[in-house]
Amino acid sequence: MNDTGRNFYDELKSYITINDILQVRHMDDAASATYYSRIDDISEGKLILAWPTNGGIRMILHRDQILDFYFVRDGTPNMFSGLVDETRYEPLPQITIILSSAVSQVQRRQNFRVKCLIPVEIAGNIREDPRSDETTVMQIKTVSNDLSASGISVRFAKRIPEGSLVNIKLSLPDSGPPISIPCSVIYSEYLTENQILYRTGIRYLTITEAERARIVRYVYRTQLQGLRP
Repeated sequence: MNDTGRNFYDELKSYITINDILQVRHMDDAASATYYSRIDDISEGKLILAWPTNGGIRMILHRDQILDFYFVRDGTPNMFSGLVDETRYEPLPQITIILSSAVSQVQRRQNFRVKCLIPVEIAGNIREDPRSDETTVMQIKTVSNDLSASGISVRFAKRIPEGSLVNIKLSLPDSGPPISIPCSVIYSEYLTENQILYRTGIRYLTITEAERARIVRYVYRTQLQGLRP
């Protein structure tokens, strides 16, 4: 089992267990009503939950939706995010959740990030000198260094200035078309072990629910491979 798989498994088992109660909200919506659910099972990195309810009213849910989950452990509030992978009403109303972020304290949620080599195209008008209004058209074809539901990092020989607005095109190894996403460059710095390549972190600015779901499922499958001997 590799480190990614081990961390993924431990994340589930060290924080939550069957019959734990979770508070459920729509992702990043402070005004969302709070619903309550119970963990019925944990299997292969997925959570089987009782359908979240509030006062006997079921939460309106659909496949590919991402939700935020909250619980208290040792007096500390924790949270994680997860993708609705399946919904069913019989024999009991339940939902199946794929985790999309690590379990952590409320202020420190982090999306799962996996090492992977995926073809990436980056395009944008870059202002290399912040003191000048001149821009350079940039078009790069490279591969990813790692990937998560919120962003991606790449390795490339050219530095991309922080704050640059770019468009990336991801080619996931599934049956879907390439994903085109407007993004912002968060950092671009030399690799510590290499003074030739830059590692550049890129955050998604606008992404559809279906596109994020594809990325979450790819990250999940990559993690799951590490669980298998």
